[in-house]
Amino acid sequence: MRFKDDEAIDAWKLFQRLFAQKWTIIGVALAVSTAVTLWTLKQPKIYQGTCVIEYDPNPPRPLGSEIEDVANPAVSFWQTQEWYSTQNKIIESRAISENVVKELGLDKNAKFNNVPQPKRSSFKGVSVDEAAQKLQTRLEVEQVAETRLVEVRVEDQDPKRAALLANTVANAYIDKTMQDRMGSTISALEWLSKQLDKQKQELEEAENALHDFKRTNDVLSLSLEDRQNIVANDIEKFSEALAETRTKRIELAAHLSQLKAAYNEDPLEVDIASFTEHPVISELRNSYREKQSEKDSLAVRYGISHPKMKSLDEELLSIRKQMQHEIKGLIRSVESQLREVQQTETGLRVAAKETHEAGLQLNKQGIQYNALKRQEENQSKLYSILLERTTQTDLTRMLHVTHVRVVDRALPPKSAVKPRLLLNIAIGVLLGLLLGFGAALLLVRLDSTLRSPEDVENLGATLLGVLPKINEGKDKAPNVSDGKLREAGPDSPNRDIIVHADPMSAAAECVRTIRTNLTFMATDNPFHTLAVTSSGPLEGKTTVATNLAIALAQTGKKVLLVDTDLRRPRIHKSFKVTAELGVTSVLVREVPLKAAIQSTQIPNLELLPCGPIPPNPSELLGAGEFAHLLAELRSEYDRVIFDSPPLGAVTDAAVIAPQVDGTIVVVRSNKTGREGARAALRRLRDVEAKVIGVVLNAVDLNNKSHGYGGYYYYNYEYRTSHAPASKNSNAA
Repeated sequence: MRFKDDEAIDAWKLFQRLFAQKWTIIGVALAVSTAVTLWTLKQPKIYQGTCVIEYDPNPPRPLGSEIEDVANPAVSFWQTQEWYSTQNKIIESRAISENVVKELGLDKNAKFNNVPQPKRSSFKGVSVDEAAQKLQTRLEVEQVAETRLVEVRVEDQDPKRAALLANTVANAYIDKTMQDRMGSTISALEWLSKQLDKQKQELEEAENALHDFKRTNDVLSLSLEDRQNIVANDIEKFSEALAETRTKRIELAAHLSQLKAAYNEDPLEVDIASFTEHPVISELRNSYREKQSEKDSLAVRYGISHPKMKSLDEELLSIRKQMQHEIKGLIRSVESQLREVQQTETGLRVAAKETHEAGLQLNKQGIQYNALKRQEENQSKLYSILLERTTQTDLTRMLHVTHVRVVDRALPPKSAVKPRLLLNIAIGVLLGLLLGFGAALLLVRLDSTLRSPEDVENLGATLLGVLPKINEGKDKAPNVSDGKLREAGPDSPNRDIIVHADPMSAAAECVRTIRTNLTFMATDNPFHTLAVTSSGPLEGKTTVATNLAIALAQTGKKVLLVDTDLRRPRIHKSFKVTAELGVTSVLVREVPLKAAIQSTQIPNLELLPCGPIPPNPSELLGAGEFAHLLAELRSEYDRVIFDSPPLGAVTDAAVIAPQVDGTIVVVRSNKTGREGARAALRRLRDVEAKVIGVVLNAVDLNNKSHGYGGYYYYNYEYRTSHAPASKNSNAA
């Protein structure tokens, strides 16, 4: 399976963010494994007694293999796993456990019921059912693979009692199988005795019914089978005779039909084959043919009117009449024969019908006879089976044979099976790691703060750049020297002027990157007035504003930094100047603009502090005087940077933003929430302010989980290797 590049990157980032939570994972794993270890050490030792029993499908048979035990399972059951599983469940049943409890008195045993030592003297016992349930929880039955052996295991805190319980459970199961067998045999014997008496009575009734039928139907002189054979022979003879008569009738009818057809036909057209047995007709037909031939030959010579021709016609007519007379005599003879055959056929049909009815009557008697005979035979067979089985069951009742035996009795174990310290520790470590990963993943998923440039870009805003953490005082701050990160000492400079105080630091390089991005974003129409704000307090807007102003001043531009945070101003503290006069003084026309502006130690950079804090900052910034001040500053300076209040706290920034050329929003890594940043950007767009982009502040460049690794080293090397070109472009 191949992953897309974006999916691989997201997975890598997730891994890095989880790796950043490594101490959470390790801490949870250690806590869980330690808790599991301590819990394991406090658990009491548990011993296990094991008794081995065998299921024997072929127990001893003192009465021989021909006699089957009533309680003996079928052979097929012994060949299937279902029977073994059933027996194993019987061993684990509550009935067996109750028998063991009653035999050993476990319901009164304080140690078996885990009664604490101080309360054993006052222990009065528990119910048999409750003690049996406790025994069931400690009982385990396991089939040894591919054998008839079964291991009966019982766990207990006392090794001797564990062995005793295992042996007693096996004995209780054997006793139960014996009792079940004897109970089944006795019940079967009682049932068989009742069935034997009932079957004897039914056999006598069947015999009497068969005797009465024979006497009524006179079956004693000639057997019913012989009578049925005689009738069957008669039916066969009549059927053959009837078939022959019917055949003869059909032949005579056909012959009669031919004679009648020949009577009216021309003698020459008559089929002589039908009169092979009548020579007279054949001779007459031959004479007729000769005369006809003679007539045909004379007709050519004399014509039809000649006397000889007429004489021949008379002779032909005479011969034809003689033939018809002969044929008519044959017709009368055949008709007489046909009537005789028809009468014979009718008689045979009547006789066959009578014989058939007699056969049906015999069949009906035969059905009744066979039913009575079959009933008598079945009753006799059942009686014999019941008599034999009753005798066998009476003999097996006195036998004491079972299908299970003990192979190895349980011995007191020498070592405990619980608790398993190493296994529990391993499980605890594994469980702790899983919980640790789960907790880390939950923390990562619940973290809705902005952490990386991608998070900023997902807001729909342009990322101007990032600013690393700048720690003051005794904390260490990352700096750059010769293209490599270095750490600041205890005397780290003021972060608000880090570009001036430590120009080789990573923070200073990042600010210059932001300056470059701003320059290239508006090469034709540069931003003369810029407002720097944030979504909430303590996100680094003042640091970005002051250092951006310093970076712009270093390019040779005349820059003015204006502190318009009229509620919590602090730029004057960063530059160590007085704030007695400032923006508010100019807006209320207390002093002219030039009197309020102060110079700084940085060339090309001047400062307009806040001045006295007014009671109505929003109204003061929204008045016409601020617009007049803004126009005057545009004409005097190349760049004017306004440090504005946070957007989420007050409306001052929303008042200033629409009046300047562009607004920069500062967000703090691992602090500013996505929703807060979206709300700030949305608020600026609602007042139709131009949002230039976003600066991500307080980024830990050494944290690889954010995906910054090596990016800013490249920026620094690129900037230093192209220093002249960069300087010229910034100056432009």
